[in-house]
Amino acid sequence: MSDYHQPGYGPYPGGPQQPYGAQPGWNTGAPPGGYGYPAPGGHPGGPGYGPQPPVAPSTGSAMWAHIGALLTVTLGSMICCGLGAFLGWIAPLSVRGNVRHKQDPYVRHHATQALNFGLTQAIVAFIGVVLYIGSALVFEVAANDIQRAGSGVAVPLLTVVGIMAAYAISGIVCAIIGATKAKNGELWTYPRLIAWPMSKG
Repeated sequence: MSDYHQPGYGPYPGGPQQPYGAQPGWNTGAPPGGYGYPAPGGHPGGPGYGPQPPVAPSTGSAMWAHIGALLTVTLGSMICCGLGAFLGWIAPLSVRGNVRHKQDPYVRHHATQALNFGLTQAIVAFIGVVLYIGSALVFEVAANDIQRAGSGVAVPLLTVVGIMAAYAISGIVCAIIGATKAKNGELWTYPRLIAWPMSKG
């Protein structure tokens, strides 16, 4: 038997013929991150050294994206005569634009969901204001003197207010669910009616 077939020179166990001196774990033509050298930027425990441990998601920042939008829409509206309903997108936009979170897909997902929630709430609030004012103007033009003297205008106005209130409650519930999911490390997407996907993650 030639030296070539001695231990250390022969075929790599379970694999193709290896050149002289090739040892398990060294680069033998495998792609970066395979069984050869670690991929660029690799380190013990990273690519080339076996599976990496899972990285814990940034649940705090993801949760505050939802809470920031929710507090702005609710408390902001109470304090500033409804103005907060138009500004719910500011908090999640600031979270998503933070330099620390630009490379964090988990935070970006939740911040984008909360951003779409804030934008949708602003659009719906604008539509609600237009419907409210429009209903009053139409009633004023179309109603007769007796109807104007009565409380007929309350019907269309209360209808608009009821619809907007129901929508607002649905949005609050969804925002609370989103914050809870984010805190628990889960991905979650708002219903399209509550948060239209205008911005992508």
